[in-house]
Amino acid sequence: MHTSPLFLNHNYVPEHVQPQDNRLYELKAEVDAKNLTEMWDLILRADYQVGDAQDLPRETREEFYRIVSLLVKAFSR
Repeated sequence: MHTSPLFLNHNYVPEHVQPQDNRLYELKAEVDAKNLTEMWDLILRADYQVGDAQDLPRETREEFYRIVSLLVKAFSR
């Protein structure tokens, strides 16, 4: 008699795996739609010295999101 495993391979997620950051893609799409991509790149390079928002630590990335979302709101008016 064969017993079923406790964890099925397709259901198991290792605990070190971070959930996908959808906010990055949503905010980037908003920035692109408002033609603010240069501002996005400038903030990343000048203030954070990285080329991609995914290179930022989690807490710093959240700070970056808050800054960019405020700027998007300001430029939307």
